[in-house]
Amino acid sequence: MNKSIIFILIILTFGCGTRNLNQNRIYIQDDKRYGELENGIPENDTLIKLKNKKGTIIGIGKMAVSDNNVSDLKFNLWKEFDSDGILSAEGNYKISSFIDCGMGGAFRAFYYYRIGKWKYFKKNGELDFILDFVPKEHFVDTRCEGGDKMIFGIVETIPLEYWDRATANKIYELQKISFSDSYAITTMIPLNGKIYYETENDF
Repeated sequence: MNKSIIFILIILTFGCGTRNLNQNRIYIQDDKRYGELENGIPENDTLIKLKNKKGTIIGIGKMAVSDNNVSDLKFNLWKEFDSDGILSAEGNYKISSFIDCGMGGAFRAFYYYRIGKWKYFKKNGELDFILDFVPKEHFVDTRCEGGDKMIFGIVETIPLEYWDRATANKIYELQKISFSDSYAITTMIPLNGKIYYETENDF
């Protein structure tokens, strides 16, 4: 009888992958995957030229590297181009993370976000408008009990001179961050202090 009670207590203590992460006893997988993140900057990186399926350059900037593998995590200054290869935006990213839970327990999930002044350009190369992305704390639902908090860049104010061009709908779209792999495109959307996810197939 006593052995059964002890066995049940062990399972309740260590067997749940979605336990409360506010407790200090939990082990976090991938905690130092990119080394120490110093002010949103990883220890190892590489300069990348991103291309679309047509071979057109759509982005130039730095990405984090882990174990000689290039991630999809952008940071520092990036220049972004439209599908025709014309400069459309220029600004800085930072890398951060939050805690999620999976079959093997808790792990650190990394992401990137816009920060500071971003310049947006017209098709003819002229400056269209400038927006300031401010890092703010958001809540995110995870598979861990209670979710987690994460930092994400949002536009708090629209400069008066850009009100006719930087509309509310455009700001909503520009605040999104998308990640893609061989199978799907995942988009992080900030809304009312919370981060939402949308995923679509990328075939």
